[in-house]
Amino acid sequence: MVDDRVPLSHRMAMRLWRAHVTAVRSRLVRPVDGRQAYAAGRRTIRVLLVGSGPVMGWGVGSHDLGLPGAVARALAAATGRGAVVDVVPHPSAGVARLGKLLDQAGFERYDAVVLSAAVADALRMVELPGWAAELRKLLERARSCGPRTVVWLGAQPILSIKSYDNAGGRIADQHAQRLNAVAREVCRETGALYVGLTAPEHSEQRRRRTPADYLFWARQIVDALAPALQEREAQRAVPTADGAERVEAIERLKLSRRGGDSRLDGIVSTAKRTLGTEIAMFTVLDDRSEWPLASTGAVLDSIPIEQSACIHTIQTDDGMVVPNAEEDERFATNALVTGPAGLHYYAGYPVEAPDGTRIGALCVFGRAPRDRADGEADLDVLRELALLAQRELWRWEPPKA
Repeated sequence: MVDDRVPLSHRMAMRLWRAHVTAVRSRLVRPVDGRQAYAAGRRTIRVLLVGSGPVMGWGVGSHDLGLPGAVARALAAATGRGAVVDVVPHPSAGVARLGKLLDQAGFERYDAVVLSAAVADALRMVELPGWAAELRKLLERARSCGPRTVVWLGAQPILSIKSYDNAGGRIADQHAQRLNAVAREVCRETGALYVGLTAPEHSEQRRRRTPADYLFWARQIVDALAPALQEREAQRAVPTADGAERVEAIERLKLSRRGGDSRLDGIVSTAKRTLGTEIAMFTVLDDRSEWPLASTGAVLDSIPIEQSACIHTIQTDDGMVVPNAEEDERFATNALVTGPAGLHYYAGYPVEAPDGTRIGALCVFGRAPRDRADGEADLDVLRELALLAQRELWRWEPPKA
């Protein structure tokens, strides 16, 4: 039976030890880049990492080298599919804060949500019964909005970091193991997956985490996550596009009032040159029209939403190819096909705002039809370039108040 009591002496000791942890962390690098990592591949799996502990990326300077990048690569290797991993890190987030972080992230659009807060709550010496109730509420809520897999990360061994291998670390480690025992039971009751993170090899000799540590943990996470994702694949919902939501996202990014961006121009030029098309664009769609934020070879400033090919692209799961628009009933009578432009070929991949709203696409147009196999190959290129454009777009988001 788990002892629910936390001795007063332990609470007093941990107040002092938390100051030690803060001092150690203040000397560590942590990611400062965009909060997303991805691995190439079709039928992209979307994963959200939220919380503290390993989600933070202590010891590495990029999320690509931390847990998001490691999970993306491990998931792609295990499933043969693409992976996009978004991260919402918070240095001290416990269970009580994770619900708010989930709301900010718009977690409904993900195939899997991975939550981490056990170490932070172990340092606070939280009482077990109240913590169990909060965790149960959080996991049930995360699982309630559609078919998704929810993963809880158990606290990794705190003593595996040399700087924490002391009396305070031993108290924290013991409480973390109690929290892990509670979390296993709550996960079993709620249908969430529990993943207990073990100590990476030789980590006890290091004063900080390394990319190898994050890859070690990513493999443990993916070993549990990949089979669950495959079981749920048939239930996956196709993204929807709502004009009002797009307008709000565009306004938050102030896209309608921005000038050109040399990085976006370079990405669009690369798409045109690599795919050998007459036109390449990074388009934005509000509730009435489609207009290019960056383009090369294009002659139109905007087109009505009814004539847009990209409006169909942003409602697809993994991009869209139209090998010959004359043979597609959606576009056969479109003025861009029948008129002077004479566009027949289209390929596009959706681009999202930071909150997950699909607001546009990276796309190419050609005057000559192409085989569908060639178009599918083009999508592989567009996917990578679209994710680069998306990262650039996210740099424009104003900081949250």
